[in-house]
Amino acid sequence: MRDMNGLVRMATGQQGLLTREQLRRDGITKARQAGLIRDGILVRLRRGVFRLAGSAIGWEQELLAVCLTEGAPLVGSHRAAMRVWGLRTRFDDLEVSVAYIGNRALRGVVVHRSVDLVSRDLTIVKGLPVTTPARTLCDAGLIFPHTEVQRLTDHAVAIGLVTPRELIAVRRRRLGTQGRNGVVRLDHAIDGLPVGAGRTESGPEVAVLRLLTTSGLPDPALQHEVEVDGRRYRLDLAFPEARLGIEYDGVDAHSRVDRFVEDRRRQNDLAEAGWTILRYTHADLRDRPGVIVRQVRHHLRVL
Repeated sequence: MRDMNGLVRMATGQQGLLTREQLRRDGITKARQAGLIRDGILVRLRRGVFRLAGSAIGWEQELLAVCLTEGAPLVGSHRAAMRVWGLRTRFDDLEVSVAYIGNRALRGVVVHRSVDLVSRDLTIVKGLPVTTPARTLCDAGLIFPHTEVQRLTDHAVAIGLVTPRELIAVRRRRLGTQGRNGVVRLDHAIDGLPVGAGRTESGPEVAVLRLLTTSGLPDPALQHEVEVDGRRYRLDLAFPEARLGIEYDGVDAHSRVDRFVEDRRRQNDLAEAGWTILRYTHADLRDRPGVIVRQVRHHLRVL
């Protein structure tokens, strides 16, 4: 395979990247590879890894290039895996793991040597080799404080990346293992998951649920549907008998003009049907949790 179409086909599915070994297996000699580099068709990124000219450049391509670098196998982990799974949006350093026997040092990359990196902890997402959600949360306990591990765990469970049962299985396997002291933070985060966390839709909703249930308030209904004049609305948390709904408002989810208008119409429809809707934000959860509890208690007339 020596034509451009063939190179494109080979790079499809791996972020526009090609490895020296793939080229060799397809009959492209070292001399021909050098010619492709000289002609600008291939761009050398890492040892034994090339980018096909014209392919999209991005963070995911950078991570895959690192994982494909010749030597002991590498896998995206820690902050990089959190970003792949949608648990983290910050642009952190490239971060990977290698089995303990491997000794890797790569420019611009944080490399973790793991004593217990096994196949059941690994998966492929969009062509990227990364640690599974459960293993990623376990690793989070090694680098983040308890509050951040709890936030990550809440969100992962709420959006269905991982179940409490899967996390408990990881805890059993890892607790007490050499080099796995960070799992204690995951252990606390698992214990901090309120009943019903898996039926929420975001980490902040889990935090609101935890706040209410640990304050002695009744368990709310989750994702409760209300029909008003043929229109169906779903409330994050609700106390149907009191016609009280509780909504968590994230900035991004409510910033579009069309969503802003729809939210106001929804609020008015629910008010007309006799519902009271209390809306809270991240700042309320962080700075005024007592106010949230007091207001919900007031509307429920719970003394």
